[in-house]
Amino acid sequence: MPALPDKLTAYYRTARLRARRRKSAWNVLLLPICFGAWVGIWYALFRFVWAFHAAIYPDHRLADFWPRGVSLGSFALSFLMMFGPMLGAMALGFISGNCLVRLIRPARRAFDAEARGYASANFFDTTRDLFKVCVWVLPPGLAISLTAAFFLSSLR
Repeated sequence: MPALPDKLTAYYRTARLRARRRKSAWNVLLLPICFGAWVGIWYALFRFVWAFHAAIYPDHRLADFWPRGVSLGSFALSFLMMFGPMLGAMALGFISGNCLVRLIRPARRAFDAEARGYASANFFDTTRDLFKVCVWVLPPGLAISLTAAFFLSSLR
């Protein structure tokens, strides 16, 4: 079994090869759409967690989140509450961005041409891989976030 540094080096090498073959201008459109979808989904998940928190603690207001002079315990719980769903939101955002850009026929053709000849680089394989990541990181992230929201009894 290869050591972690060897795995990281191999991943970095293949990532550089993937980046070199991505030459179409459509890749410039893909980045902001994927990152925009990520931020939007992350915000929606945080608002869901906040709604859960507000149902338990109705006197807490979002405007009072992370006030100046917050205690370490409250900061740690609110940090987990906010950043717990981040990785799952990233996977969902990238899936959404890929699907949205795929709806543009010239972009789809360009991405399909760039993926030809490279194993697991096509739309369906990458979407499946992102979905697997999402399945593994979103539920635990949401569980951590909701648990932190439950125990965050004071915003100070």
